[in-house]
This record gives sequence, C-alpha cells and structure tokens, in this order.
Amino acid sequence: MLATSTAHHIVQIVVYTLTIGSIYGLVAFAYSLIFSTTKIVNFAQGTLVIVGGYLAWDLYTNRFDGNVALPLVVVLVVVLGAGLGAVFDLTTIAPLGNFDPKTNISWLVTTFGAGVVVQELVSKSISDSGQKLDPLASSLPFLGKGKLLQGVSIEPADVFLVLLPIVIVVLLELLQGRTKIGRAFRAVSQDRGAASLMGINPTTMVMLSFVIAGAIAALAGVLVAPRLFVRFNIGLTLGVYGFIAAVIGGLGSTRGAVIGGYTIAVVEAIVGEYNLFHNGEIYKPILVFAVFILVLAVKPTGFFGAPVVEKV
Repeated sequence: MLATSTAHHIVQIVVYTLTIGSIYGLVAFAYSLIFSTTKIVNFAQGTLVIVGGYLAWDLYTNRFDGNVALPLVVVLVVVLGAGLGAVFDLTTIAPLGNFDPKTNISWLVTTFGAGVVVQELVSKSISDSGQKLDPLASSLPFLGKGKLLQGVSIEPADVFLVLLPIVIVVLLELLQGRTKIGRAFRAVSQDRGAASLMGINPTTMVMLSFVIAGAIAALAGVLVAPRLFVRFNIGLTLGVYGFIAAVIGGLGSTRGAVIGGYTIAVVEAIVGEYNLFHNGEIYKPILVFAVFILVLAVKPTGFFGAPVVEKV
C-alpha cells in the first residue's frame, strides 16, 4: 500500500509539473522573445493569455454557436492574438521612439496600462465571469481517449499541452539560429544602430517579436481554458509566474522558458501533493519566490542566460 501511495504521489507530481509547467513555459516564451529583441518586459503578457482564452470561448460558443470546428477557431484566435501583439507594439512601444530601455522605463507603465485597458474592454464586450472551453485535443479523434496511471487520469489534452511547448521551442530555436529573421532579431537586440546600417529595420523586427508573442499568448489561452477555466483573476498569476519562469530559465532563452516553467510547477506540485504545510495553497507562492531568489543568488542570469558584456 505504501509503495502504491508513493507511486500515486510521484505520478501526480509529474503530471502536474508537465501540464501546469507547460502553461507557465508558454507565457515565459513570450516574455523571452520580446526581451531578446527589445530588452523590455511586456507586463501585459499574462492578461493577453486570458484574452486569448476569452476570444476562443466567445467565437466557439457564441459567434459560431459550436458549428465551426474548434481547431479552426484556434487558428483564428492565434491570428487575432498576433494582430493584438502588433497593436500593443504600436500603442505601447512605438510612441516612445528610439529609447534606451535600461534608463527609460516608460515601457513598464505603457505595457501594464495597455493590459488593463484590454482586460476592461474584453470584460465589458465578452464576459467578466469564468468560462470554460472544450479541450483542443477533444476535437482531434486520432489522439484517442484518456488513461489512468496509478489512479491519476491522463487526458489527451494533457499530452497535447506537454508536447506543444517542446514543438515551439524547436521552431523558435530554428528560427533564431538558422534563419535570416533570427539573425536580424539578434542584431537588433545587440545594437539597433549597427543593425540599421546592415539594412535591417529595427522597428519591423520589434513589431514581429510582439506579433509572435501575441500569437503564443493566444494559443496559451486556448490551452489554459479547459484546465484552469478562463477568468481574469488568474491573468496576474500567469503573468507573474511566467515572468519568474523566464528569469529562472534565463531571459531571452526559449529552452530556459520551459525549464523555468517546470521548476515553478514542481515546487507547487510537491507542496500541494504532500501537504507540507497547513493551508499549503498559501505557502505555494512563498516557496516559488524563495526558489526564484535562490536561483538568482546562485546564477543571476538564470539557467541558460548569458551575462551581458559591454565593450567600452
């Protein structure tokens, strides 16, 4: 019985870590992508994830009344998310002009403020209460049905959620390391002036990073909806934990975003599964921040981050 109980706890921790950690990792992806190009942090990223979930729910449930296949709705939502990312760049970053993000932190106010505005618009025009969307995997019959492992239910949606970040990591790594666009991203990040002299348009590359980040946020919202419901009060949590995951993994690193997300999730899973504290839910954020501080104390650049060396 003891062995069975231990196996159950381990499986539960692994499932929670891989699924919830993947959600945190997807949010961290967007943070890292924008930071790697602009050296700023879009503090509305968690809100954009929830907005993506609400858009998917509204389109699938209300606008199309369930008559359009969910995968097609997801594609439309991802396109809308990409468009919203472009709008964010045009309204929060472009008006600031050519600035040094290290000394001019206006972007902190503009991104956070734009997130509040978007949240209010969605809550007034779509819904301000919690909603739930069918899992994307449920509309893909070739994935089969869920299974039980040591008494823990593992659904196709869970497998889909775990595999998707891995696919995104591979694609973004290929984009950044094997394509001209990726090299342009790095050039703009290192020196916008020099990048301009090389024929690269920094404004276009910054917008492209926001577009990709917006698309990822929308996709994350679709995946979050079935598991955590769609409600604005989790937007802040996703935003904060996604940022912590990005920093732990190393801001600017795609693979680091996944590792950071899993790190946060495994801490939450262990505390919750073994009831280490009375009212463990209260202590989860405390331990997450403790791990965050510990990682930064040992390796300030995160697991995969590289120290910035400025030549003078």
